[in-house]
Amino acid sequence: MNKNQKILLYLSRIAEVYPIGHSKYAPGTIASFIALFIGYFFLFNLKIQFYLILLVIFIIVSYFLCEAHIKLNKVKDPKEVVVDEFAGQFIALLACAKSEKFIYVFLSLILSFLLFRFFDITKIGPIKKFENLPNGIGIMADDIIAGLCAFITQATILTGLNQPMIIKSLWN
Repeated sequence: MNKNQKILLYLSRIAEVYPIGHSKYAPGTIASFIALFIGYFFLFNLKIQFYLILLVIFIIVSYFLCEAHIKLNKVKDPKEVVVDEFAGQFIALLACAKSEKFIYVFLSLILSFLLFRFFDITKIGPIKKFENLPNGIGIMADDIIAGLCAFITQATILTGLNQPMIIKSLWN
């Protein structure tokens, strides 16, 4: 194995969030669940602007990780790549409730997770079309759109219930 192949292998393993991507049971759901806790930690400990900057950087880096995985393994839609689930879940988290009451935050986190998994698994609406884009763009795009759909749905629900959201703190 030459040096370039070794680098691609390391990048590929990161794209798999190794060993999560090789789980026998629901690697995407496991990755989303872990992302929920990581995202929660960063979202509630950083200013929202910094979280958004980190999110954009994460998405860009994840795209290149997906490209490395495709180049090494020569597969179109690798199920073992789960870094895209992290990106989608991080987006969905932006609509979580901002409250002093832990139960509201907790329920909001569960809703964020369930909505993201629903949109990611069913690929309803335009999500399926984004999955068909080539290479790393296709791997990342469907999860980004699923995350946005989960975000919009949760934001609509919380707005209807007159609950404050994390993302609204941008304008406060």
